[in-house]
Amino acid sequence: MKTLPAITHELLGFLTAQPHEVFGLAGRIDSRRYLARSFSEELPLLLCHQRYPGYRRMVGENWMHWHDYYECFLALSGHGEFQAGTDRFLFGPGDLVVVDPLKIHGVIGMEAAHTALVILFPAHLVTPTPARLDQGFLAAWDQRRPAILPVLRAGEEGTPEVHQALLDLTHLWFGESRAGHALGMKLHFLRLCFHLGRALGSGNTAATAPHDRPLREQRLRRALDHIALHAHEPLTQPAVARAAGMSTSRFRQFFKDTTGWGFAQYLRELRVERAAKLLRDTDDSIATIAHMTGFADQSHLMRCFKAKHGNAPLAYRRRHRDQVSG
Repeated sequence: MKTLPAITHELLGFLTAQPHEVFGLAGRIDSRRYLARSFSEELPLLLCHQRYPGYRRMVGENWMHWHDYYECFLALSGHGEFQAGTDRFLFGPGDLVVVDPLKIHGVIGMEAAHTALVILFPAHLVTPTPARLDQGFLAAWDQRRPAILPVLRAGEEGTPEVHQALLDLTHLWFGESRAGHALGMKLHFLRLCFHLGRALGSGNTAATAPHDRPLREQRLRRALDHIALHAHEPLTQPAVARAAGMSTSRFRQFFKDTTGWGFAQYLRELRVERAAKLLRDTDDSIATIAHMTGFADQSHLMRCFKAKHGNAPLAYRRRHRDQVSG
């Protein structure tokens, strides 16, 4: 077992003692896989100490999602596995995971004891204007070093400074009275971003956050809206590219770079998830479900379903109903 720095022990001990919220994904993710959040105008920042008693239901149907705000989370207890785009890695107590905006991501496995401090914020909290200097605070997200995973391990170089800034921020956030502390909280939050950027960022001061992010978000939303509406049809990539206002060749690379998934993978996963819901909620035949969810035929659905769930559709239905009745 790794030895954690003293500041990390202090941070984990303080946060574990704070009030928590029970979090689940059921009903929160829309048909585009988007997870919405709202932020206050004065300080558009959210810190949530979360526990996941229904974690088994969060790993499976419709668990991978995306959003246009920034996120990082500090694992407090338990171990898990995370995936964002093509990055996949384990995490444990004291590790801080950085989640890229627009990347399709989610926890793909975690222990029942897992708890975390989740930090969420829109870009305008840090850089209300396209100023290059302010964008440097987002280096851990937008300017990460090539080939480095989006996680700062407890005990790695730079961790004590990150954890100290986070401890100072959370002392104010979870204090008895937060009134009048918005400026101090933003100060400590920017310190957190600064030290994260030094630990994970490329160090290229000439680099900036993507100036085309609003356009990318707009195109992604149009593409995912079109897919959600037409996934049950013989949907083609050129049709989705047109909906996004792009050529097919540009769209193919755009979708992969932005979400971390290929178009065909995204469409297949969406159809399988819809088929799984119909298997749980109806008595429709496999052939009928294949037709309703956009698969070429029953055999195509069975192959894709087994590849994801490890068993055939009817076995999946029986297992689900046995769990419900039991």
